[in-house]
Amino acid sequence: MHPLNLALFDALAAGFAPSPAMLQLASAIALGSSWACAVVLAWVAWRRVAQRPCVLAVLAAGGAASLISQEIAASVGMPRPFMMGLSPAHVPHGLRAGLPSTHASVMFTMAFMLLRQRSTRDVGLVTLGAAVATGWARIHVGIHFPFDVAAGALLGAAIAAALFAMQAIAPKLAPHVAATLARPLRVLADGRAGPCLVLVFVFAAAWVGLNTPQAIGPAVLEENGPVEKSTVLLHLAAVLCVLMVRVAFLSRPDRVAICVLLLAFAAREADWHLAHWGTSLLEAPRSHVLAAMAALAPVAIAAGWLAGRAWSASRAMRAWRQWRPEATTSLTFVAVIGAAIILDQLPAFLAGQHPDLFTAGSSAAAFRSYLMLSFEEILELALPVLALLALLQARLGGSRDSAPGGIKRSYA
Repeated sequence: MHPLNLALFDALAAGFAPSPAMLQLASAIALGSSWACAVVLAWVAWRRVAQRPCVLAVLAAGGAASLISQEIAASVGMPRPFMMGLSPAHVPHGLRAGLPSTHASVMFTMAFMLLRQRSTRDVGLVTLGAAVATGWARIHVGIHFPFDVAAGALLGAAIAAALFAMQAIAPKLAPHVAATLARPLRVLADGRAGPCLVLVFVFAAAWVGLNTPQAIGPAVLEENGPVEKSTVLLHLAAVLCVLMVRVAFLSRPDRVAICVLLLAFAAREADWHLAHWGTSLLEAPRSHVLAAMAALAPVAIAAGWLAGRAWSASRAMRAWRQWRPEATTSLTFVAVIGAAIILDQLPAFLAGQHPDLFTAGSSAAAFRSYLMLSFEEILELALPVLALLALLQARLGGSRDSAPGGIKRSYA
């Protein structure tokens, strides 16, 4: 360990005798800064229509930075401070390598991209300040070294620079890219694309489950791992796409309801509910129960609204052959939700019926656990992809009159 890294950590970390006020502030920043940045980007996408493509590109860059940083961290294998006994982990965190910091990589990537555009420079300054504060906070609570944060900032700068270079040469490549994408877009516009995409995810889940942990590290599937973080980022990308992309038969209440549900899926995947309310509301204080009901009410209203809209639309579609592709993909989305819920509850049910199936220390039990976890996590990853596909199909279908006028009126 570099002496400068240790000296900086000793100066910035709370250690074993923290100040309660500083620790509370650092913990709040460390846990909530990413959600605060997401809210800021959503506000920009909502209020500044011209900047929506930029916001979507920034979010995509942040997702790429997350995946790249986690791959580098897994390769380097640098332990975190609390793993070395230098400090307690004052906020919950998994036993994964910490160099570079994923939070720093994502937030600095987004900040540098926003700072380059004059029209988003104010938001970039806010994001840059949040990135610096988050870096300090995660050092203070004992889950990162200063060099982890610095490496994340450097990685963010490198990713942003690479994207700026690609943006400079994009106009020359645009005609060739458009010609190349024409056929894949026609394939995705077909109604069979959604079910076929789910089959691809099913085969991927089987392959990952069969190769874990021999060839694929278990960290890929664990809580707050790459698959889960990618799912959250894709849900947020889907929210931005719903805000950006104009579809004739989606009214403003439809858009709001879809965004509420997608944000609820993202919060659930990020275990936001567990962090605030615990595992069981039946045993929670009354204030937590009331807060949970207040948070779930908009989700229930949004789900009811969309269910009513879907029912009125289905009445206009007299036969399966009349269904628009996005309707088939939406049904596939609902079916995958059901499958994910079953897979989430199935291990506990099977363990209660047959305790020997998941006996600790058994290689067969570990194989079953990883296989079921792989199917659950990767099918959950398919949900935002299906949402994006449905939106793409609706947008591609908007320019052609392939459906009866009654269907369009039922959506209007």
